[in-house]
Amino acid sequence: MCIGCYWATYGDWFAAPAAIGRKGLTRRQALHGGGVAAVGVFAATSMPLFVAEAVAAPDDGTADIVFKNGPVYTVSDANPWARAVAVKGKRIVYVGDDAGVQSLIGSKTRVVDLAGKMLLPGFVEGHIHPLVGATLTRGVDLQFDTKAEMLAALKAHGDNGDVVRGYGWRYNAFPPTGPRKEDLDALWPDKPVILIAIDGHSGWVNSQALALAGITKDTKDPLPGFSYFERDPSSAKPTGYLVEVPAVVRVNNAIEPFNAEYVAESLVEWLPAASAAGITTLFDAGMQVIPDTEGFEIYSRLERAGRLPFRVVGCHYYNNPAVDPVPIIEALRREFNSELVKASVLKLNIDGGDAQRTAAFFAPYADAPETSGDTLLSPSVFADIIRRADLAGIDIHIHSYGDRATHLSLDSFEAAIKANPPRDRRNALAHLFLIAPDDIPRFAQLGVVGQFSTQWAVPDPSQAIARARLGPPRCDQLYPWGSILRRGGVVSLGTDWPAAGYYSTYRPLDAIEVATTRREMNKPNGPQLAPAGEVISLAAALKAATMGSAYQLGMDHEVGSIEVGKFADLVVMERNLFDVAPHEIHSTKVAMTVMNGKVVHDGYA
Repeated sequence: MCIGCYWATYGDWFAAPAAIGRKGLTRRQALHGGGVAAVGVFAATSMPLFVAEAVAAPDDGTADIVFKNGPVYTVSDANPWARAVAVKGKRIVYVGDDAGVQSLIGSKTRVVDLAGKMLLPGFVEGHIHPLVGATLTRGVDLQFDTKAEMLAALKAHGDNGDVVRGYGWRYNAFPPTGPRKEDLDALWPDKPVILIAIDGHSGWVNSQALALAGITKDTKDPLPGFSYFERDPSSAKPTGYLVEVPAVVRVNNAIEPFNAEYVAESLVEWLPAASAAGITTLFDAGMQVIPDTEGFEIYSRLERAGRLPFRVVGCHYYNNPAVDPVPIIEALRREFNSELVKASVLKLNIDGGDAQRTAAFFAPYADAPETSGDTLLSPSVFADIIRRADLAGIDIHIHSYGDRATHLSLDSFEAAIKANPPRDRRNALAHLFLIAPDDIPRFAQLGVVGQFSTQWAVPDPSQAIARARLGPPRCDQLYPWGSILRRGGVVSLGTDWPAAGYYSTYRPLDAIEVATTRREMNKPNGPQLAPAGEVISLAAALKAATMGSAYQLGMDHEVGSIEVGKFADLVVMERNLFDVAPHEIHSTKVAMTVMNGKVVHDGYA
């Protein structure tokens, strides 16, 4: 499901044309190649304003903002509950009861009466792709179960822009041969349409898009048998179904390439939604649609303009075996190390996913017994990269899906720990679809964070693929986050947006709810994904979405809980989550988000 993994691997296989002399070139195509320097969205006059409200700092020792008269869940083991919090500048200066905060209220203090609402630490997203997500999801939301619903959404979208874009169409709405161009031609015969599938692996385009990209019945497939243009069996003409990322990138880049300007515009459009979801810190797990330096520069320019509403810890996503990734992340770490934007993590892929049978398991696939999947790097090369990165003090974040991939990753971490001097390591394994039982206690033993996108762990239609691929009993042993916690390990939550098998989301509350239910949202009496014993309490889920992810990023001393001296990253929930039914967690609104002492989302206004 990890969309970033595949766009990282194939995103630069087909260079976007800088000037192709074709009628209908968009403004963005004309600017392609100008890089970040050409991006105008960073100017304060051209960027959409979100709240970013800084209360004028009183000079009399009183607080800038006081929250009182409501439950405060601090996520601090020592003092989990309070009634009032005071903020001065960027920091929390008081956590306690209502009586004690009164002396900090002055004439210029903004007082937020919680009135039964709930105050939490800001959510820390442990694995997300903001640049990829904002770029690919720009356009029409196509997360429906029928083709008719998708076409209705497209029709309601109207006829704006040079290119019609959409994201999230589901495979279960179509036959194995995929969607067809004719359905889109009926709506837009003369304008290119590019629609990305829910998992980011495939595309659905119309005839105009194929024509502009020069795709005909004689066009060679990018990777025959793996990435190709689906053909009509009678005519051999392309049907409009693009299979796997290389085919999608080829068509996309011929029409409207993802350059820095387009990506920056997309991100700026998404920022208010991120704040409304309560995100105050995040790990960008890969910037695949543009080079790392351009992606970090987008974040940095937003920070310098005072427009970045969350902290960013980013990575170098290693996807070129011909290049040594350790010097690259070391250089990025030196260049990008500001208060809000840090490049400090090396991201590796050791395997793929179950849908394409590219996840590495110990036992063969149930529906393809000739293979058990393979690792993307040889064990020796993989272990050497980890050892050298660890020696340089770089934390490592690994996409690890199958049980054999996770075993190899843990072995490599263990070898690096034995070979190198002691240090405060914050390594993480992400996704963790299936883990061998003997490897579960090793997370705590080796200090490796188990990073989960818990909203995937529901019996939705995409799980039918998993059941077919693995068969029993393995298909009933998936995503064991509860077991890692019970064995003393640290778990973090991250949505991996926009990646999904069925439902794409960037909202931490969605992941928090499913961590406690393993049921589809809005289906409180629906089936539960086995094993039921992997559900965790709301308190544990909130900790994973705050302190767990903060620990993963090496920021648990600054964010992740409400404690005096920490940064004032806070969210006000419209209801006390401990008083709502588990299936109502995801629908509880964020009334206010504060980051660094600034109000970046204000439902009170």
